[in-house]
Amino acid sequence: MRNLTELAERGADRYGTRPAFRELGPDRAVHEYSYRSLHDDVVAAGTALLDQGLAGGHVAMVGEASYAYVVCYLAVVCTGGVIVPLDKELTDAELADLIVRCDADAVLYGDELHADIAGILAHCPRVRLTVNISRYAPESHRPGFDALLARGRQLLAAGDTRFAEVSIDPDAPAAILFTSGTTGPSKGVMLSQRNIVTVIHSAFSLFRFPRVCLSVLPINHAYEFNLNVLGCLFDGITLCFNDSIMHVRENLGRFRPEMSLMVPMIVEALYKNIWKEAEKNHMTGYLKYAVALSNGLRTIGIDLRRVFFRPILEHFGGRLRVIVCGGAPLGPDVVAGLTSFGITVYNGYGITECAPLISSNCTVRSVPGSVGVPVPDLEVRIGEPDADGTGEIQVRGPAVMLGYYRDPVATNQAFTEDGWFRTGDLGHLGKRGALFITGRQKNLIILPNGKNVQPEEIEEALLGGIAYLREVVVHELVDQTGAPRIAASAYLDPDWVGGVGFEGARARFEADVAAVNQRLAAYKRVCLTNLREQEFEKTSTRKIMRHRVEGALA
Repeated sequence: MRNLTELAERGADRYGTRPAFRELGPDRAVHEYSYRSLHDDVVAAGTALLDQGLAGGHVAMVGEASYAYVVCYLAVVCTGGVIVPLDKELTDAELADLIVRCDADAVLYGDELHADIAGILAHCPRVRLTVNISRYAPESHRPGFDALLARGRQLLAAGDTRFAEVSIDPDAPAAILFTSGTTGPSKGVMLSQRNIVTVIHSAFSLFRFPRVCLSVLPINHAYEFNLNVLGCLFDGITLCFNDSIMHVRENLGRFRPEMSLMVPMIVEALYKNIWKEAEKNHMTGYLKYAVALSNGLRTIGIDLRRVFFRPILEHFGGRLRVIVCGGAPLGPDVVAGLTSFGITVYNGYGITECAPLISSNCTVRSVPGSVGVPVPDLEVRIGEPDADGTGEIQVRGPAVMLGYYRDPVATNQAFTEDGWFRTGDLGHLGKRGALFITGRQKNLIILPNGKNVQPEEIEEALLGGIAYLREVVVHELVDQTGAPRIAASAYLDPDWVGGVGFEGARARFEADVAAVNQRLAAYKRVCLTNLREQEFEKTSTRKIMRHRVEGALA
């Protein structure tokens, strides 16, 4: 497979009537679309877009994960265009800014933007075509996706062959993905079809994908679209779309997937809910005993997890066996805990600029505490390692981006003089070749004594040692004397705070931080604390936007 046009053709030829996607309609009924239907609809939509003069054009798209979204994405890239997936959680002003920055000629949008689209486009004079791609939009909000398909089919029936005549340059820009902006302003990452196809092949060298997967992450992200959506299409897998982050557990039961790609916050919430329910039903002691017994039996080759923990596994649909977790490191206690129940969790690592996969634990090889071995076709090295072997993670290979759109300065800064991409992440390589992430270069705290402190290490210690701590950001803060200190801004379990009162919570938290400090080197200890009444602001993949954490204590 050399490009995404071949991906769509391959699916139709190999898998035909097999379900490619399942999604929920407004009535909560399940709608199913085959591989053959997908291919035919991509050709029809692509033909209609070509008829609008969009060959090679830039097309911004914003909306919910859906079959129509996938069709339109493929229709754009299979006609030589550049797709620009945007985050549906952005404000109107932010969307308008990115639509202008990416030079969009067209905007495809979900019905949730219907009331706002005119105001957004008032600031985007270049845009000449808009299409509401929600299949279930009210009649008054159409024509939309169905009209696009109907026009394409009409042209094809009349002998239009423009779609089939498109020649794809695998090294030309095919997608512009704006980074989430967790550490600063977002940048437009340009990926080619070669970048994307390389990652699809890499994923299938690591995992044995099952027959049914669940999509729960924002579809505009490379992690979700390139690995989950396109990865499933590559191997004839049925992908089921979750319609809301609030419905993950419900849809696990409805679609009964065997595998899902998630981020730590979702996995942790599902895991913690198991123990909350056990406590509610006065079953905590029994569950701990069952886990200990099951783990003991596994050491002598007897695996009864799916028998012992069937009621728990039913909360995940009963069939879920694998979770691939990316976006941030997942705590080893959660990995071990879910493994004890019969669900294997593979920690992976990637970055949008690498389309996005860099490394992952996998079916063949898994190293606890690591994010796995680098994928095939990608080289990883540690730049300027310190005495412990820790330095910046740098990568090279065919999955690495073309550059940042209209930003040659940032592009130049992103690469070393000898051509390696600088991830900005800190880590080291273990003896078995596995990669260990230790922090983010931009987050590094440099103390007056020259000591370097990685805040992620302290955050992990705090989260692991304080049960009621929900979120924490460790950062540098200047105290009243003007001296830089290590500070921890924290959000605690609101139910727990309600039980002990805010001042009681503050006193207990400070005492528990002091206890955790005793396990840390003196220069890594938290000196100042701040309790927040609300969660931290996050991206759509639930990453904390660290650069927006307040610089002063409340």
